[in-house]
Amino acid sequence: MKKLFTLLMLLATGAATSMATAMNDSTQVFCGAVGTAGCKAVSCEDALVVGWAGQCRVERGWWTVADTTRGRVTYGVDSLGNGPASLTDNLNVVSLGDGGRATLVFNPPIANHEGADFAVYENSFDDAFLELAFVEVSSDGEHFVRFPAYSNTQTTTQIGSIGKVDPTRIHNLAGKYRMGWGTPFDLSDLADSTGIDLNHITHIRIVDAVGSINPLYATYDCQGHMVNDPWPTVSYSSGFDLAGVAVLAPNAAIGEVKEVDIRVAPNPASNRITVRAEGLEDADVQLFDLAARRIRHTTLRHGAAQLEVSTLPAGIYILRVGRHTQPVCIAR
Repeated sequence: MKKLFTLLMLLATGAATSMATAMNDSTQVFCGAVGTAGCKAVSCEDALVVGWAGQCRVERGWWTVADTTRGRVTYGVDSLGNGPASLTDNLNVVSLGDGGRATLVFNPPIANHEGADFAVYENSFDDAFLELAFVEVSSDGEHFVRFPAYSNTQTTTQIGSIGKVDPTRIHNLAGKYRMGWGTPFDLSDLADSTGIDLNHITHIRIVDAVGSINPLYATYDCQGHMVNDPWPTVSYSSGFDLAGVAVLAPNAAIGEVKEVDIRVAPNPASNRITVRAEGLEDADVQLFDLAARRIRHTTLRHGAAQLEVSTLPAGIYILRVGRHTQPVCIAR
């Protein structure tokens, strides 16, 4: 799957440790990544989540819209878009491809209430390799209204296949946060729309944003700006990877995510890894393989823990500390 390929490339080139240099150096206008002050991401395990979509139908997009002879994406089955999403399993998704879309059905319908009403989940390994999508809603399954999306990322240079997006430049685009953390949407943003009942939303549509800045293929936000995200990602799993859409509890405000600094050393590792978590005192520490099987488990004590990895095969693993995740490389 391309997410694994991307992570391997980042580790190989050292890009995973130089995120800041790849970001657009500009004033923050929206909330940032999971763990930063003011972040509105919703964990898929949060008590705010009260339900998931009941049906999902996907209209597959292309491996790359620039060369449709390669065909349409094939990764995942439609039902994987129903959710629930996972904090640890990034394979349990359905890929939309360039320009593809997924339509999800909700019964009972979603109503507009104070604060965010639902959240959309993607499967990014990290906080900056972001594949984005537009979000639309309908109260009859036929007439859809799109949320006003903002992409203030620069459009002078194409973000490449393993490039990075600054989440503070993104608003109302699904895929803003890493795996297991949903982008919230508030139906009140559509209060001036016509032909829709905001207290009876039966369908949500996720439309892949083709991240090209070539006008032949570009997609545009509500300001007329081109959406620039990692492109092309030529693969049978190209485009936005839908992990689920969650219904959020009424009258529940989304609080700030507690900032936690997870440090793993050495990484890559061969014998033992030491985990330190500033901002956490006691929490479960779990190591998963890419099939979402838990293969190591211990407990964080006073912000630190160790895991023995000497018998594990070389490869990429997912470390979970409490509700926070990050990749770990085992080398031989």
